[in-house]
Amino acid sequence: MNTNKQNPYRANSAQGPAQQGGFVSARPAQPRHAANPYSANACGAARPSTQNAVDYSRANYGSNMGGGKHGRGGKHGGSGKSRVWTIVLIVAAIVLAVSLGVLGVIGYGYWHGTKVYDDISATSGLAKEETALADMTVNWDALREQNEDIVGWVYMPGTSIDYPIVQGENDEEYLQKDFTGSTSGLVHKGTIFLSADNAGDFSDSNSFIYGHNMNDETMFAHILAMTDQATFDAARTFYILTPTQNYRCRTYALDVVKNTETNILQPNFADEAAMRSYMTARINDSAVGAPTDVDLASVTKLFTLITCGDDYANTRAVLCGGCVEQAAPANAE
Repeated sequence: MNTNKQNPYRANSAQGPAQQGGFVSARPAQPRHAANPYSANACGAARPSTQNAVDYSRANYGSNMGGGKHGRGGKHGGSGKSRVWTIVLIVAAIVLAVSLGVLGVIGYGYWHGTKVYDDISATSGLAKEETALADMTVNWDALREQNEDIVGWVYMPGTSIDYPIVQGENDEEYLQKDFTGSTSGLVHKGTIFLSADNAGDFSDSNSFIYGHNMNDETMFAHILAMTDQATFDAARTFYILTPTQNYRCRTYALDVVKNTETNILQPNFADEAAMRSYMTARINDSAVGAPTDVDLASVTKLFTLITCGDDYANTRAVLCGGCVEQAAPANAE
């Protein structure tokens, strides 16, 4: 988001009259025939001659221009500079106030977006501390009251990933719309969503789940952070919970690909051999060292989490997970 037209979101020394080319003070012009600029008349009064008056007037004018009331270095010249600096300071103050206002609105947008999903998490009643996969239950009825497009929940222990999953009419619907249906504000976290090309009940061999890479490390931002080996190794398990089935997944690769590389989006495979070939390709292209604790031959279902890369528009970070356990939840529908 570009708030100040440059980001997505970031002594003049006074010169004297002579230095500026202005007039300098001049002495009164001397008369042609007397040392005193004024000559005495018959009555004893001092009166300048016509030529002397002209010379004196010119000299006095020059004096005024050099440093007098109307000179460049005088009162009016200084007032002109003062007005310029006053205007500059006023403009700077306005720009600062507007910038702070925009930053405040953006900050509020991030805070509000986080609060929306914190409230939804509380509503879900997700039981995270249970040791048995079947005991990890979600209050689907409460979530449907807020959004009928709810199809699942994604949870990765030790990270910020803990969100409802929706499925829209297309893959653009929930890019800006949050779970409550709001698209207001300058910050749009959208909603984690299942690809419209996938079956809504997660029955495909490979389900693709998308989320934004947010600057406040929410939504799917952690996936891009997992391009660091230590970060990848620290959180290897994630859960996909649905009304009919729960899945525990282990990550086996993290690819960073161009957004035009659509061959990675394969929801189903011709046979098991084709799935193994797909997984091997993901491991070979992985940005981190692939773990060896996932038995590819035993994996029958894949879940792929996708977010934007560092440049947002041109690359995608693709976290590949294989289901290693599944069970019907205790409150299965």
